[in-house]
Amino acid sequence: MELPKDAVLVDTRPRPAYEAGHLPGARHLDLSAPRLRLREEAELRALEAALTELFQSLGLKGRVVLYDEGLTSRLCRTAFFLGLGGLEVELWTEGWEALATEKEEPKPEPTDTVARLRRDWLLTVDEAARHPLLLDVRSPEEHKGLVYPPCCPRGGRIPGSRNAPLELFLEPRTVLERLGLEPGQEVGLYCHSGARSSLAFFILRSLGVKARNYLGSLHEWLQEGLPTEP
Repeated sequence: MELPKDAVLVDTRPRPAYEAGHLPGARHLDLSAPRLRLREEAELRALEAALTELFQSLGLKGRVVLYDEGLTSRLCRTAFFLGLGGLEVELWTEGWEALATEKEEPKPEPTDTVARLRRDWLLTVDEAARHPLLLDVRSPEEHKGLVYPPCCPRGGRIPGSRNAPLELFLEPRTVLERLGLEPGQEVGLYCHSGARSSLAFFILRSLGVKARNYLGSLHEWLQEGLPTEP
């Protein structure tokens, strides 16, 4: 494998792994943790401004290739943020390891990149509530409300959503048939915090499905005090 040309490299692995050896010129960035409220127009504009600052400070522009140790939810959620802001993102999941020998962290030249949200990638909480085909990519146990993380007051699912466990998406050749989806169709996705749904998002987009990700997912849904089905 060769290093991608005319692209900025972004390493989404944990910091110690990055420092042990990364691709030449790669920036380190992991956006798997931030949980944002994105309901009002002002909140969307604030995200746009924050992404603009991030893009400019890291020297991000145009095409960005993100890599990690496989197709991780960490990789996909970080890529989702960058793509949501208007960058052209590609995922590099294997074949880069032998080239990751650089130890020095780059000092990127700032850019004048301005983020512009791709609204056709995103579902807000209100859009998710009325979406006609909303898929929950969590496990069946989570979908049924039998298990849930300690940060949530209860379990359950968004009313009307269908369960489509993430494991289905790891078989791209069969996922559309198993879910009854077709290229060109629009579908909404959510999980607990928008990470697993970001992974499903990129797989469906690669298959021609107009996926949209509810980034806040059930964590935000519950924070907003909205009802769930058991």
